[in-house]
Amino acid sequence: MVPSGPVPDLLRYDEDKGFSLMDDAATVNAVVRRVGAERLRATRFGEWSAVELLGHLTDVAEVFVERVRRSLEEDMPTLEPIPEGTLGDARRDPVDLSKRLLRAHQRIVAYLQQPGAADRPAIHGEWGRVNAGHIAAYLADHSKAHVAELAVAFPPA
Repeated sequence: MVPSGPVPDLLRYDEDKGFSLMDDAATVNAVVRRVGAERLRATRFGEWSAVELLGHLTDVAEVFVERVRRSLEEDMPTLEPIPEGTLGDARRDPVDLSKRLLRAHQRIVAYLQQPGAADRPAIHGEWGRVNAGHIAAYLADHSKAHVAELAVAFPPA
């Protein structure tokens, strides 16, 4: 699920959110390596295959890392909403998606370790005024929800 409508309260980024991002990337990596591409393509989560879900997680993470970067490097950047219904190609390589997700999560955690980084402001097209910490915390919550689905569907042996 991508953001929709104004967010009433800013979410707070803390080290637990950072650990959550890294844990999610590790879980996705384990699932991808344990399960295999064909089974991931065949398993459905509503209208999405597991590979499409991985693609969604990765695509959103890459958009959010760019939002955090812009919040740190620009004065009050304007951030466009992610279009609804954006889905990647189910033929994408799950291992590549897993690696890209890890890199995006690592970058966000590294960005937010800088003093004052979480407070850097931005304007979101739907949410209004936010900060880099809110963006990262939202991603952590979004990721956690989807990764939980994957973890339940593909538990360790």
